[in-house]
Amino acid sequence: MGFRGLAKQAATFALFASVSASQLWHDVNRYDAHGNECLYREKSDVVCSRLCVTDLSSCPTSLQPSCPDNQSFCADGECHDECTDDIQAQNPCHCSRSGNKLPSEAQNLVPCLTIPNVTIQQFHAWNSEEDIRIACGAEANITDQSKTVGVWDKNWIGGDIEAVWAECPAAPTPNYKYNESYWIATYAVNGALALLILVWSVYKGFAEQSVRAATLNKTSGAENHRPGSQESIVADSDSNIKGTNEKSTAEKAMLNLPSDSPAGSMNTDSNSAGVLAEGTNLSGYRNHILGTVSVWSIGVCTLLWICLLGVLTADYYGKLPGWRYGKDFSLAFESDYLLLATFLILWGISFIICVSLFILKPYLRNYFRLLTLPADGQYVCAVRPLNEIKVMEDNANKLQRSINTFSERLRTRLGRDKEYTTCPIEKTSEGRIYFTYQCTRYVLDEQTQQYAPYEFDIGTSHRRLIQQADGLSGAEVAYRLELVGPNFIEVKVPSIPAAFVREFVSFFYLYQLMILWIYYVYAYWQVGLVDTG
Repeated sequence: MGFRGLAKQAATFALFASVSASQLWHDVNRYDAHGNECLYREKSDVVCSRLCVTDLSSCPTSLQPSCPDNQSFCADGECHDECTDDIQAQNPCHCSRSGNKLPSEAQNLVPCLTIPNVTIQQFHAWNSEEDIRIACGAEANITDQSKTVGVWDKNWIGGDIEAVWAECPAAPTPNYKYNESYWIATYAVNGALALLILVWSVYKGFAEQSVRAATLNKTSGAENHRPGSQESIVADSDSNIKGTNEKSTAEKAMLNLPSDSPAGSMNTDSNSAGVLAEGTNLSGYRNHILGTVSVWSIGVCTLLWICLLGVLTADYYGKLPGWRYGKDFSLAFESDYLLLATFLILWGISFIICVSLFILKPYLRNYFRLLTLPADGQYVCAVRPLNEIKVMEDNANKLQRSINTFSERLRTRLGRDKEYTTCPIEKTSEGRIYFTYQCTRYVLDEQTQQYAPYEFDIGTSHRRLIQQADGLSGAEVAYRLELVGPNFIEVKVPSIPAAFVREFVSFFYLYQLMILWIYYVYAYWQVGLVDTG
């Protein structure tokens, strides 16, 4: 085996081999790196825990309470004029527990007087709790406390134990029960939205069965004769032209046009700029009240998710209105960790929702419409493939080709390899059905039930052009205007609110908005406001 093979084996072993180790001498705070026990040190002004009993007469003599005649010794370990409920609730022997969180053994505990702070001459950092108990017990003149004094939540009063040290364990980490009102509201809103989308999907599947079956029947005879595609539009061109010319003659007669005037015909030339590009498919859609409600519900719920982030941000600074005002983290039981964890989780969900809506934006609205044949819908969706031209692709190295392949697959997976354009179906003054796509009017042929643009032959010789020197008659102008539309390129300018919404739902602004929320909630709201501006 060569050096390269040995190197590969060594690298593999280094990656997957595991080694366990433990400290032999260096027990932190007790032994140094050389195995020598650390020297004792003096620790002054050590605070003693409260000594708790069930009967104040069990307190050591030096700790038995003695209050003035007009005062009483209360559960908080102090003398007061009156032991109110608020004072009684501050019992140090309850360790900030109440209700079912307070052990039954601690419910009747009351504190003795406070033990003065002590100084420990030989303090063992590794045995601090025991050292503090011994020193505090000596200060209170407690003899042999190992048998008569226990520790809260470890040794309760009973038998030889007459008192316990109120060494309160760490309070349990606050957490949601997930039955709070705001969580219930979250479940209700999102559950209703999920149910609404589910009902719509089921209804859509059943309602579109007949349309899909009709589409399959049309495509069963020829593989390339796809409804809505260019092949479908220009198929049977001879019959289409013949039928259209016959209709044009009849229409001219109704409009009192000369029979020898230039006739319009369906444009069936596959090389014509007016015909749909190869691979472009047409699908018809019509609105339904349930689908429209679903779309608006998705938009409202998305805004509610963003507003929920705003509520958590306000709660972070204690700015929620009402009784919560001035209380930081009130929605998270006054725990900054729990509030921040909640915010990050909801922030991630909101980000996923926004990104998903951005990816699904081209065809989301039509999903919440019912599919129809193009001739029967209120809208026509034209799906055109987008073909990228990669410069110098032949000279790309292996890495570049891999990146290009991955990029192409990702575009296909996300549906970005197609352009989706939804056009409303309109009617002319004469009742003719059409839609406008890429500045071209596509008119419905009543016989073939397909859309195609009209074109008019203005002649191929000078003689024909000279014959039209006097212009067109009013009837001919009206006829052509109805079929091909005005000679005008319409540029739709959205309103200010629509332009504002369209601008800020782009991916760049969505990304910036979600990042700014992080600044707002992590005590960097000044930076967030500057970046927002």
